[in-house]
This record gives sequence, structure tokens and C-alpha cells, in this order.
Amino acid sequence: MATKEELFISINSEKYRLNKSNILMSQADLLITLKRLHNLKVLARQKQDLKKRLRKLFSSMLSDVKSLQDKMPTPKIPKKVIKDEDTEEKPKRDFSKNNEIENELKEIQEKLRELNS
Repeated sequence: MATKEELFISINSEKYRLNKSNILMSQADLLITLKRLHNLKVLARQKQDLKKRLRKLFSSMLSDVKSLQDKMPTPKIPKKVIKDEDTEEKPKRDFSKNNEIENELKEIQEKLRELNS
């Protein structure tokens, strides 16, 4: 076999300490990141379990509500009351706030143009 030659390089002790501390801090950051990733996985699993439980509770609640509605008698509403409900007016939208905002925006844009020119 061929002989191996070894090469030694001298590094300033301050640079060695600085680089060593940077490496150790990087390793610590990686471990902290791995720990947080593990916690996220655990929380995701717990979230899925809670969603399953919630779905089961909602489905059972809906079936209970349906069974209660089936047992309840249907009320007989007079035709006069039904007609009165249909004739109720729907509230109209108020666009005055929207117009005020647009006006203020235009004023601000005009002031900006005056300042820039």
C-alpha cells in the first residue's frame, strides 16, 4: 500500500473557538427544530382525533334532532299569516359609508398629487 501523507494546518485559537461555537449552536438549533417538528406531528394527530370525535358528536346530535322533529306535531299555520310573512320588506343596503370612504380616498390622493408636483 502507498503511504499517506498527513498535512497539519494551524488555526488561530480565537477563530477555532468561534467556529466551534457556531457549529454547536447550529446543532442546538437543529435539535430544537426537530423537537418542535415532533410536537407539531403530535398536535396534528390530536387535531385529527378531535375532528373525528366532533364529527361523531355532530352526527349523533343531528340524528337526535331529526328524531325529535319527527316526533313533534306539525303546526297548522293560517293562510293569512303566511301571506303577511311574504310581504315583509327586506332591508336595503346603506352605501353612504362606502361613498364617504371613497370621497376621503379621493381627497387624500389629490393631496398626494399636490405634494408630489
